[in-house]
Amino acid sequence: MDKIVARKLKPWEAQKLKRMKRQLSNAVNCRHARMILLSRGGCTNQQIAERCGCTPTWVRQIIHRFNNGGIDAITWYPYYCTRAGPRKFFSDVVEQICEVALSPPKRLIGMSVWSLEKLREYLVSQKILPSISLEWLRYLLRRYRIHWRHSKTWKNSDDPQFWPKYRRIRRLYGKRPKDGRRICIDEFGPLNLQPHHGKHYARTGHVDRHRATYSRTGGVRYMFGAYDMERNTLVGIFTIKKNWISFLSFLKWLRRKYHSNEVLHVVLDNAGYHLKAEVLSYAASHKIKFYWTPTNASWLNRIECHFTALRKFALDNTDYRSHKDQQEAIECYLSWRNGTRDISLENWKSYRRTQKKVA
Repeated sequence: MDKIVARKLKPWEAQKLKRMKRQLSNAVNCRHARMILLSRGGCTNQQIAERCGCTPTWVRQIIHRFNNGGIDAITWYPYYCTRAGPRKFFSDVVEQICEVALSPPKRLIGMSVWSLEKLREYLVSQKILPSISLEWLRYLLRRYRIHWRHSKTWKNSDDPQFWPKYRRIRRLYGKRPKDGRRICIDEFGPLNLQPHHGKHYARTGHVDRHRATYSRTGGVRYMFGAYDMERNTLVGIFTIKKNWISFLSFLKWLRRKYHSNEVLHVVLDNAGYHLKAEVLSYAASHKIKFYWTPTNASWLNRIECHFTALRKFALDNTDYRSHKDQQEAIECYLSWRNGTRDISLENWKSYRRTQKKVA
């Protein structure tokens, strides 16, 4: 009878059995793991039974289960055998939950995206766990750093000169040219007079509502922006039209902000009005050197990420009724962004007194 011994362990099986042996909250798994490890250590079935507090027949049965089915055949979880009492989700179960959540839902449930309800239903149907609350499932996913993420579109560049342009811009970002300024230029807009949804703190059960706009008669505005990598400043001017005439006036305004001996190394896209002969002629005669981004590769322009923050803190959750108010809000954010003003616009105590009088 003592000839029945556990088969040779794989490295990962030995590590998992050692972890199971230390599971003080699950005495059954702990005892089964001890049986297999003692059998591999050279102990007889009678000695194993005396150390584990069971019969030699049970030891042989556990060894047979392990040899035929592996660790899963000797694993026991209390929530599979009881209908009441506290349930605990051990690490291997949580790992399976995370694997399912990160797997493509199209193949598993035939839908394009997961939800907590559908994830729970799938886990129960696959007998990974008998039941779990939505809040506990959300907590487990968050604990293992699995969060909802918004997907985005991505367009590959088909520019035949992509790599030469890419390397030229990357070399410019890597090292500042001697007697030069690195500046990123792009257009922000169009700026419509329309409500912009957003997020804010609220104690009530609903958020503020914005008006719906079916006709917009206020026209649009554009902002030509420039990000100075040396000063870490973002500036811009507003214009009604976006063409080579307005861009050339913006370029002249930008040139006047720097010393005439400094060369401006400008990163910008290859829009049609950027390539106008008048614009190129002015740049060549006033120490402005252009670095063109490849087609469909505006992400190489570092001003794009600063425009994202500008849109969030100046336009989200707003409903401006005039371009003047919209422009003042953008300029207010830029003044804080460039460090020319403090974060505070109004004293808190005076604001509270005003609110009490209104109430």
